[in-house]
Amino acid sequence: MTKNTEQDPFGRIPEELRLQIIKLSPNPFSLRNLAHASPAMGRVLDRYPLEIVEEVMEATVPLQTRRLMDAVLKARFSDFFASMPEAQTIAEADWVFATENIRSSGPDQAAAAVRSLLASAANVHAWSHACLEHMIRKSMELRPSTLIKTGAGWRNQERFGNAESRKDYIPQETGPPSYVEEKRMMESFWRLQFFLELQEAGRKGRLDGIWPREEIDALFESSADGFYDVHKSFLEQILTASDFFDAVTAGAIASLEAVKDNAFGLPTIRWEEGAVSRCYCADPVFFVDSKKDIFHQDPSCEYLGPWGYMFWSRMSSLEGYEDGGPLTLVYPFKCWRKYGFAIWDEKRMADLGMRHPTKSSYGRNYSYSFSWWSLLTEEELRQEFSIREQYQLNRDWP
Repeated sequence: MTKNTEQDPFGRIPEELRLQIIKLSPNPFSLRNLAHASPAMGRVLDRYPLEIVEEVMEATVPLQTRRLMDAVLKARFSDFFASMPEAQTIAEADWVFATENIRSSGPDQAAAAVRSLLASAANVHAWSHACLEHMIRKSMELRPSTLIKTGAGWRNQERFGNAESRKDYIPQETGPPSYVEEKRMMESFWRLQFFLELQEAGRKGRLDGIWPREEIDALFESSADGFYDVHKSFLEQILTASDFFDAVTAGAIASLEAVKDNAFGLPTIRWEEGAVSRCYCADPVFFVDSKKDIFHQDPSCEYLGPWGYMFWSRMSSLEGYEDGGPLTLVYPFKCWRKYGFAIWDEKRMADLGMRHPTKSSYGRNYSYSFSWWSLLTEEELRQEFSIREQYQLNRDWP
């Protein structure tokens, strides 16, 4: 028995059993860590790379994120979609992931491609959790006001500006990111990853002869949030990731740095010495009776529009407020995006004082729009929508 085998307990069991074990990895991030920590498991991964990664992703990764990861893997073999519109709807389209090109490349290249995908998965995981933890810290610093009685006036600023209120609410600690929050964040960073890889492929000429020249030019002029053809609530999630990415790459967050070290797409994110990341989330919460899931935390709720964005839409759109009451949040959603409101599940929104602790209907939460309004800065208050812009929001709904 070799020294490496003695140090690696997985080296003592048959390969068939190692293959079964590695396929039970709870996510691609853990799969990479296992293959990295155990040489015996690493050899199994290199021998059956596509079989293993496909089974792990099928069992543990939500469908839309899985489609993005599949597209990233194919792109590394210059296997691109035939046009930009197809790439723009990659996560939502019903398409079959074909691996013929990867398999025909030979076992060594297939293993290297899967290893590179898993390295990207680890990096996306790190970016996602750094962003989540940054926004959790930021949101815990909020001190929203509680509405007692609205003041006189016709305009929103007058009614709220003259209101009787008290500034006594301290956000409650919800804990680590929930399953739904993590998946929303990770999908957004995978969208950013795929977009950056497409741009890089375009710069290197790998899209030439596949996409028309005008589409390649349009790709260079796009931003991640403008590239994808998705609902506006998902655009806000992509913007949440993009805003954080821009802040880190600009050096605006002291504890983090982005290192361009031949990584695909996203640069490698690193914590500076002394800064510690938890990099974990809460276990998924399953509900047999959906009526008991008052905060919509079941994994099946991942693709529901985030409550924070939907509430803002109702309070800022002329059609949105179903009871015909006054509009209250007639300001761009970006005013609250920086606090994670496009990502948080309803439990965290309630703990932050931004939602009723038991009632989720938008009408029942009307008074909470004052708490939202109380977070605005003087500069943001000057961004109040005009009547024309409110009509535009109504036309664009949802």
